[in-house]
Amino acid sequence: MRLACVAFGLLMASPLAVAQYPTVFFGARLHLQARTDERTTALRWYDDLARHSVVYLQLYHEAGYGAYVAQRLQNLGGDRTRTGLDEAYLERLEGWRVGKFYAPFGAGLLLNESVLAVQSPAQFAIGDLPMRVAYLYNGAGRQQGVYVRVGTARGGVSAGIGRHFGIDPHAFALWELPERPRAPDGYETLYGADYGLNLGSVPVQLEWLYSEGKRAGATHWFAARIQMRALPLQPELAAAYQTAAEQLSWRIALQQRAGDRIRLNFALRGKAGTIEFVAFGLQGEL
Repeated sequence: MRLACVAFGLLMASPLAVAQYPTVFFGARLHLQARTDERTTALRWYDDLARHSVVYLQLYHEAGYGAYVAQRLQNLGGDRTRTGLDEAYLERLEGWRVGKFYAPFGAGLLLNESVLAVQSPAQFAIGDLPMRVAYLYNGAGRQQGVYVRVGTARGGVSAGIGRHFGIDPHAFALWELPERPRAPDGYETLYGADYGLNLGSVPVQLEWLYSEGKRAGATHWFAARIQMRALPLQPELAAAYQTAAEQLSWRIALQQRAGDRIRLNFALRGKAGTIEFVAFGLQGEL
């Protein structure tokens, strides 16, 4: 929470704030999910993709600056941070960001952890392509290093070098449930590529990631997500494959609007030909 106070103080104490107070939003973002498997039924304030229910405070200033603080309603059991703070950052809109936030590797379909970081847009020297650079320092024994992605919103290539990438339960949540353990030492080297396309009115997201660590070894990850928003119940199909385990994880989700800001959803998830669980959930903004 100390980081949240610093971000708020910087925004309010800046000369820009003297001219006009920022616009403030307070609300809640819900990812409530009840899962049923062969052993038990449990209600969680996060979903199987490790997306948390949070209460948040958001500030925008007319000069183009913003601040955001979000507190989790329930933490993940295997999260080494042992903190309920989901995000707390200061940013220049469509520009730099500094604080604790989800720093995606590539498109973030596979690896997207909440870390202390500084992120900034840049231009790649060859071809003037857009580039995103994130410097991560999440403390001793945790994520440290650099992520770089070169490309557009449609597709790009990425690289990461450092240590302890992928140790949090938010990492690779499409392939493994967030309650299950991750590689304890994580990965030091990452390479990836992502591409998005539209098949008619159906958006498709594809991503490949190569990870290597001294103890975790090397493996390739492949992921795909298809969103059929024009169909009734807006089906979403997603899958991830890891070469080291030679195993495919898959997820089928349906959703139905229950008002302007709330959606009811259903998820079925499994590995290869085995169903892991059935879930009913609620998503939305309050």
